[in-house]
Amino acid sequence: MSEATGDFLWPEERAGLRRASSKWWAFLALGVASAVVGVILMLDLVAAARTLALLVALGLVLTGLGELVSAGRYRSTLGIVAGAVLVLGGVLAVIWPGITLWVLAVVVGIDLIIAGVARIMGALSLRVEGWGWLLFGGVLSVAVGLAALVWPDATVLVLGLLLGIRMLFFGIAEIMFGLALHEVHAEV
Repeated sequence: MSEATGDFLWPEERAGLRRASSKWWAFLALGVASAVVGVILMLDLVAAARTLALLVALGLVLTGLGELVSAGRYRSTLGIVAGAVLVLGGVLAVIWPGITLWVLAVVVGIDLIIAGVARIMGALSLRVEGWGWLLFGGVLSVAVGLAALVWPDATVLVLGLLLGIRMLFFGIAEIMFGLALHEVHAEV
């Protein structure tokens, strides 16, 4: 038996894997496209920042539409208001990506500061084994959070770079999965 269909699969999963194996090329194509986009984003941080703004916008619009659909189902005025505000926020994020990215950087900064303070408080109050590392992690989070607030443009570039790296590794994983499925398909 090949590595792709090794013993780690439950018998009921093997049938699904064999059915999916005929679509191995789709996973391969998705992986190649994702890896290419990831490399482009890593090399062009402006494109990465724009992509980040568009993803935020898309998330707001989709969440808003979901709110509107469920609000209509339950006849909830607050749901309609929330949905409309989210959709409007998504549209504004597309129209005004600079402010979207600035807000994203500020939210990340505030989040890191709050999480860091919580970690510091936990480390100092518990004093369990390794509490010094918890304290160090908390101080580091606060410092990075403050840096994100002071230099939001750099924060956006780092987030864009991380998005590119994530897309690259997602693409590599999909390529490898597509190739493994191709191996299964060849056996069937």
